[in-house]
Amino acid sequence: MKRAYLDTPAGQIHYQTDGSGEPLLLIHKTSLSADEYAEVIPLFAKSHRVIAMDTLGYGKSDKPSIVSYIEDYAQSIIDFLKSLGIKRTSLVGHLTGASIAVEVTASHPEWVNKLVLISCPYYDPEVLEARLKTYHFGVEEIKEDGSHLLELWSRYRETMPQAKPENLQRTILGYLMAGPRAHDGHQAVFRYPIEKRLRLIQCPTLLISGGKDDIFHNRLQVTRDLISRCRTEVIEGGGDLVPLEKPNEFVRVVLDFLSHPGV
Repeated sequence: MKRAYLDTPAGQIHYQTDGSGEPLLLIHKTSLSADEYAEVIPLFAKSHRVIAMDTLGYGKSDKPSIVSYIEDYAQSIIDFLKSLGIKRTSLVGHLTGASIAVEVTASHPEWVNKLVLISCPYYDPEVLEARLKTYHFGVEEIKEDGSHLLELWSRYRETMPQAKPENLQRTILGYLMAGPRAHDGHQAVFRYPIEKRLRLIQCPTLLISGGKDDIFHNRLQVTRDLISRCRTEVIEGGGDLVPLEKPNEFVRVVLDFLSHPGV
């Protein structure tokens, strides 16, 4: 596997790549990085040129100088692909990454071959309203005794009850690496008018949810109804972190879709 940086107008983007063949770009959730796909990159690389990037502000990529919207993240994807010399790719996006992939597909359909959305954040309006009222967007206060780390662990454990300790740790490390603006991606998702953008998607699309993903599992059908060429897959036993929790099952359903979109 190769790790490298690319210069884009908004800053340097760190990425991992492996394999050859048709391009497959993986876009992570907030506040993780390309590390979210560590278990699946070698599996996808057997048949594809797989690329997993750290979106701007996360992982080892540069921090944006301004607060980013989903449209800004999407433009950074286009700039990234241009720098790689890729003119068309399939996209895989998870949560924030799914919103970014939706916007890339809606605004630049000529760049996207097929689209895979994991836990696509098309929220029930009441759930979104509740999240906006309760979600913590503050800067973490560093305490001398380190108790802020345990508080952070407890808060993430409450919102991700299904996550294994090692995957919870990955998420928290990603949050800490992102620094004071770790929640930019979350806020961008909450501001994004995803419903009207989903209606613009014309390429074959696969919606994936973990069977234990309480928020988005029950939204699969209503989300599917917005997309003209769409199918769904539920990965049983998966929760908030399907690529890490169920890597073999995840790769199987994605590769089956890429080979036989059937929509």
